[in-house]
Amino acid sequence: MPDTTARRGALEGLLKPGRYPGAGGGAFNLAVQERPNVTQLQVIARKDQGASLARRFSSLLGIGKALAPLESAAAEGIQIYATGPLDYWLFSERHSAQALERRLADKLGDTASLFDQSHARFVVRISGDDATRLLAKGTPLDLEAGALPAHGASHTMLEHIPALVVRCASPVTYDLSVPCSYAGSFMAWLGEAALDINTRYLATARPPNRQAL
Repeated sequence: MPDTTARRGALEGLLKPGRYPGAGGGAFNLAVQERPNVTQLQVIARKDQGASLARRFSSLLGIGKALAPLESAAAEGIQIYATGPLDYWLFSERHSAQALERRLADKLGDTASLFDQSHARFVVRISGDDATRLLAKGTPLDLEAGALPAHGASHTMLEHIPALVVRCASPVTYDLSVPCSYAGSFMAWLGEAALDINTRYLATARPPNRQAL
């Protein structure tokens, strides 16, 4: 049965459509958008099951090798990121958390533990010419393309806030997964960092709620 429950964005009331801080002159080199309908699932290998889990993921993806840290692949509407040798992070806008957990339980068996992070964390997409420069102000993570490849993901601290940083394909785009309890602190930092770089950025409206399969 489809899950039609509308998910309230963590940044509702904090991130509003518009041009900040003013509307006069200059180009917008940053766009900020919350993605409230992304299902987030963390998959951690159980004791002594790291190699078995890697093989199961390879089979699911239809590839001949295991994903190494910072590598990713997509299958069946699921984007799978290897964030460590025993840790994977999954994003999906097609599947609800319940449906995704059921599907993975069948595929992965007893090799892994699954944790639904969808309501505990929010996802913000930051794009534009100054996106890398903006994030570099708050994280020690090397954001050069050679260190963090397109569709690569890594856990880091973003101005003392724990975050998963996902680098998407060009044009330069990042998805940031941040605990909901840090929503206010994150937006305060983001606004100050954007002003210091560019004086202006564009906050886009949230996309429509999706119906989970």
